Amino acid sequence: MIHIDTHAHVFSKHDQCIETARYIPDYDATAEQFLTHLDKHGHTHGVLVQPSFFGTDNQVMLDAISQYPERLKGIAVVDRGISFNELSQLKTKGIIGARINLFGLPVPDFTLPEWTAFFSNLEQVNFQIELHAPPAYLVQVLPVLNNFKLDIVIDHFGRCVPDLGVKDPDYEKFLDLLDVSKHWIKVSGFYRLGAYPENIATAKESYALLKNKGFLGKMVWGSDWPHTQHENLVDYEKTVEAFQQIVPEAEEQELILGQNAAKLFHF
Repeated sequence: MIHIDTHAHVFSKHDQCIETARYIPDYDATAEQFLTHLDKHGHTHGVLVQPSFFGTDNQVMLDAISQYPERLKGIAVVDRGISFNELSQLKTKGIIGARINLFGLPVPDFTLPEWTAFFSNLEQVNFQIELHAPPAYLVQVLPVLNNFKLDIVIDHFGRCVPDLGVKDPDYEKFLDLLDVSKHWIKVSGFYRLGAYPENIATAKESYALLKNKGFLGKMVWGSDWPHTQHENLVDYEKTVEAFQQIVPEAEEQELILGQNAAKLFHF
């Protein structure tokens, strides 16, 4: 039985971070530690996601995947000018998609030639695109991405604004834009949606809305380990407990952890 944690990060406090990093960790989060968590909770596989503080240098993640190629895959952060051949090389090393993290950045114009060429290359190499952005950004960029045959994976429920939750007009518009044939949602990062217990309530509301839109077969779970910038509030166990609160039905948990994730990440 396959169970997949689709969102985690690895790094050490000695790794080189980019100069513009908004956050720099002062501790280690190793692949071995991650696998210990997976084993404890009966998860067979994991997906590593490139953290923003490493920029486009994916080597730490690639090294981790190379140690455990049967259990780990990765989502890279790359420059939009990357070539098809370079993407193909990453694919041979266990990378299956590219992440665009728009927090702290202006909304990009995805209609520019360099972006359309980038998305075309992702399409040809059969990579997914993972978006980490607030609802106000998602409503601007999702329509443009509809022009490409890409699996579009949206982080952390679509990152509801804490004070507004699912009633945010931008979040409501985001939900309206979702297309079950194109989009996937990560049931993850609940603690980034506001303070406890309101964040659990928001995640439950979001999950119910997504399920009502027919997305039960297009949601996957991620621990977001090691919970950067929220390490003092949450640990792996709490993310598992939160998932069970947000998705109380055992059959739905199984679908999200197993069949959905295995399909999206090609395990």
